[in-house]
Amino acid sequence: MSTGNENKICAKKADAKDWLAEAAHLSVYYEYYGALLPEKQRLIFEDYIANDMSLSEISKEYGLSRQGVYDAVRRCGAKLYEYEEKLRLAERFHGLEEQAERIMREASGIAADAKERETAETAEAAEKLAALARELWECLQ
Repeated sequence: MSTGNENKICAKKADAKDWLAEAAHLSVYYEYYGALLPEKQRLIFEDYIANDMSLSEISKEYGLSRQGVYDAVRRCGAKLYEYEEKLRLAERFHGLEEQAERIMREASGIAADAKERETAETAEAAEKLAALARELWECLQ
C-alpha cells in the first residue's frame, strides 16, 4: 500500500537542511514504530539514519546492492510515515508534553502569586499541582 511518502525520503547529499529535518521526523517515528518493521529492514534503516552510514557501507555489510539498500530505507521511511498517519502516537504524545508544560507554568505562576499575597493555602495547593504536572512531564520524557 502506497501512502505517497516514499518520495519524501531524500538523499543525504541532495539538501542537507531537508535531510536533517526528515531524519529528525523519521527518528521520532522510529522510536514509536520501529519494532513493527522487519528485523533486516530495521537494521538497515538504523545504519542509514542513526549510524549515518552510506548506502555503499551498508550494501557491503549486508551483501546488497546500493539500490537495494536505498529501496529498503525508502520502504521503511514510507512505513513509518504511514504508521504515524494512521495512529498519530507521536503527535498525541507531543501534545501531552505541551499540555503538561503549560500546566506546570500556570501552577507555578499561581503559586508565586499566592506567595506574594501571602495566601499559604492557595500557594500550597498550586505547588502540589505544579509538582504533579512535573511528575507527569517527567513520565512523558
